[in-house]
Amino acid sequence: MAKILIVEDEELACEAITAFLEKRGYETAVALTGKDGLAAYPRENPDLVLLDLGLPDMDGREILKEIKEKMPKIKVMVISAYKEQSTRDELAKLGADYFLGKPSPLPKLYEAVQEILKP
Repeated sequence: MAKILIVEDEELACEAITAFLEKRGYETAVALTGKDGLAAYPRENPDLVLLDLGLPDMDGREILKEIKEKMPKIKVMVISAYKEQSTRDELAKLGADYFLGKPSPLPKLYEAVQEILKP
């Protein structure tokens, strides 16, 4: 099954997403800061990165840009409370494969993960 890196600073959200996805057969890794996320993605080599935009140490856009420049085949789903169309457009230009607004129910997240990782 696919491996998913979760870059999210809210620990409870990470725990819930991790438990939900692992019960459905996905392997997960977690980074609670942008810096940790940047260090984790080359080491973890995930199939998908779930990326929060509002991290305490850096903007998720910077992480998205670096991931897509260095490993363009990795799929990135941005999860954010910033739902404006201009934000979505900017993220698409930076290479985001999917955008999911916060808060979203876990079954909706799971559907999006399945869609993105579909062969």
